[in-house]
Amino acid sequence: MTQEIGSSMLIRNTPKSQNEWKKLIDSKGVTSIDTDFAQMAIVQEKGQLTVHWAFEDINTMREHFSPMFEELKPEIADADVDFIALDLVQFQNRDWIQPLLQDANFYFFAEWMNMENPGLDPEDIPDFPDDVIMRHATDDDVEKMYSIWVNSYGDLTTSPATFDYYLENQTWIGALERNGEVVGFAINGPVVSGSGEVFEVAVDAHFEDEGYKSLLLSAAAYQLTTQDARRATIKVRPDIKNALRTCSDLGFRPVIGGLEYRRSTDEEYNLAKQEERRSASGVKARFGDWR
Repeated sequence: MTQEIGSSMLIRNTPKSQNEWKKLIDSKGVTSIDTDFAQMAIVQEKGQLTVHWAFEDINTMREHFSPMFEELKPEIADADVDFIALDLVQFQNRDWIQPLLQDANFYFFAEWMNMENPGLDPEDIPDFPDDVIMRHATDDDVEKMYSIWVNSYGDLTTSPATFDYYLENQTWIGALERNGEVVGFAINGPVVSGSGEVFEVAVDAHFEDEGYKSLLLSAAAYQLTTQDARRATIKVRPDIKNALRTCSDLGFRPVIGGLEYRRSTDEEYNLAKQEERRSASGVKARFGDWR
């Protein structure tokens, strides 16, 4: 996204004002590089490492993106994560930036959408059918919940560190039981200035057509109102079956969306991917568009 800050035009991966950027780099566990013409930071967000950056213009980014990232790479090697993420927001034309990201071994992973319910109703108490029970989760449920989380997301699963972050920062975890078995759960984060976040809603894949996601999201939203939340937010993967529709049916509306790119922390894997790309481009150069 291009965004005017003061008298200069900056290309940022996500929209941020100068104050928002300062708050970001001043937060705990952040490593950053800040010059007159570029900014880059590696940030720990919800247990996961992410890259944020801003450049004066396209040419500046082409020249400095790679060396700045190389300077920050030792921070990745010291972290106990499988990948580092990078979000792009409001980039309609990605033709020029895609090669830069691929040269640094960032590859497209999936879309995401932040949604918000701006008017939670504390009187909207969810009604559960007789064959299920909603209860507070316990430590004994964690292993089952993690299994449900991984299987429900499949290839779109985030890192285990994110799940740990949810558990460590939750204000409420509800487990949905059917015939004595946990078939789904919801996790809420803290409420700040009247806005609460639903960290996660996940349902066992065997029961995904039972309407349990809607039940769990309703319960999570209601629980936020008991902490005086007036608004609720949730991050959604549009590729997950019925995810957007479930949220929309319960009053959540899209706020902002983007594309997530990921870079493996396995450098041998990255070298293999680079070699694969070189081989593919060599074939194209020799044979052209034969179709």
